[in-house]
Amino acid sequence: ATSITAAPEDSEVRVGDEVILRCAASYDPMLDITFIWAIDFRVIDFNAEWQHYERVMNEDEVGDLRIKNAQIWHEGRYTCTAQTVVDKDTAYADLKVVGVPGPPGVLRIEEIGDTWVRLLWSKAADHNSPILYYTIQTRHFWALNEDDWRNASTSPTILDGTVEKADVTDLYPWMVYQFRIIATNEYGSGEASIPSLKIKTWDAPPVVSPTDVAGYGGRNGEIIITWNPVQPWYFYGKKFGYIVAFKPHDAYDWWYETISDPETRRYVHRDSYFIPTEEDFQVREFQVKIKSFNVKGDGPYSLTKVIYYPRDVPTEPPTDVYARPVSSTEAVVWWLPVVDTGTGLQQYIEGYQVKYWRKYDDPEPGANRIFVPGTVNQTRLENMLPDSHYLIEVRAFNGAGLGPPGEHCEMFTKRPPPSEPPRMWRYVSWTGQWLYVWWDHIQYDWLGNVSFPLYYKVMFRKTGYIYGKVYITGWHFMDFPMPQFGDYELMVRGRYEGGDGPVRMISIKGKASLTTPTINFLFLLLLALCITGL
Repeated sequence: ATSITAAPEDSEVRVGDEVILRCAASYDPMLDITFIWAIDFRVIDFNAEWQHYERVMNEDEVGDLRIKNAQIWHEGRYTCTAQTVVDKDTAYADLKVVGVPGPPGVLRIEEIGDTWVRLLWSKAADHNSPILYYTIQTRHFWALNEDDWRNASTSPTILDGTVEKADVTDLYPWMVYQFRIIATNEYGSGEASIPSLKIKTWDAPPVVSPTDVAGYGGRNGEIIITWNPVQPWYFYGKKFGYIVAFKPHDAYDWWYETISDPETRRYVHRDSYFIPTEEDFQVREFQVKIKSFNVKGDGPYSLTKVIYYPRDVPTEPPTDVYARPVSSTEAVVWWLPVVDTGTGLQQYIEGYQVKYWRKYDDPEPGANRIFVPGTVNQTRLENMLPDSHYLIEVRAFNGAGLGPPGEHCEMFTKRPPPSEPPRMWRYVSWTGQWLYVWWDHIQYDWLGNVSFPLYYKVMFRKTGYIYGKVYITGWHFMDFPMPQFGDYELMVRGRYEGGDGPVRMISIKGKASLTTPTINFLFLLLLALCITGL
């Protein structure tokens, strides 16, 4: 009679792993035997590759079942039937598949506040491992992309596996949100639930004020006030805008102006009353502060900023202007600053204008201009042309305009580096321990248009990396320990008075990449060269 001798046993497997269910039988050797497998009494089709089932038949009496890449839907009762044309025998085993939880059920929004939302959901399938906790994620209207989900603050703070309701807190008022929830057990986090419907939190008064409040006095009684606008997610409601408050330092009453455009970052107010008088000496002080508002109310004021209205443009020029080229396209310029005493002895300075142009080739009105704060007395000039004669002019300025120019400083930019990199060769010692590299020594032509060479910069780095070890040398050759593993890049460039020259790069394979035939070939080549020399 046909009889199962090795029946499948109850098993447990993790998602993604492989499991084999044993099944062997004794039978009449004069007959043919067939092993039929079924899951939950449905016969398995071994021709369907997507099901990840495979027969294992090493001997005539064995008909094992292999499940590759086990999934949750592989869980169930497996039946092995050993069958001949005369009779059959059957054995059963239960397979349990454990893994990360499934997605929680439909996420519902029960109540909405200004900075909080109450959510409800149904428990996720635990997949034979208890759920440890849930994580709620949010995505608001200003998310950079569809996958920009962030973990949310909740009440209670920790959502254990038994919780099916929670409040999401610390939300922005008047903001469109979506929510989703993820379950986690000892095997990891499962798939997220389907995102909730989009909702908008209730509005509230703003709590953020504009930053970087500044300003200056212009001409004819103008006060120019500037600030950085509030980001849109801090609007907190409809009809968002700003209230600008300002007054002279010695006045009691404030002036108020309402600005309804939330993107505005500048306001100009003109009043002849603001023009400094003889009593104000060189400047007149003003206090400025700004707050935001919306339909629900006003937010807090920013810190009060003191700005100055000058009586006149600066009367003194910067002195001792000096410039030095640092390459063929850049230079550094510095000067002695004009005395800036704010409301004190001489004059009020907001900054400096540095203007530079080619003496014989560029018109002065088209010169390049750089503006630096009044606390700075040097700057870098960029985008200059090589081997050119430049004029540099520095002026102090304030809200009333530019002061007189200092004496023009003249300078010459350096000649450019060559356009071609040096040629380079390499050689690996016959032992494979050392790498020798040499390159063309740069010959300087005193009558040419190329700047004078100073030294060489050699960089040795691993392929794919941005940074590496840099060597500086005056010779035109170097040796390195041969790297053991990996691919490397060796780069050589000349350093000239006019800056860095172009790069020559070669690729180096580690010692492990050199096969035995390659080393033997190098050894024979070296031996042949020695014999030829003798």
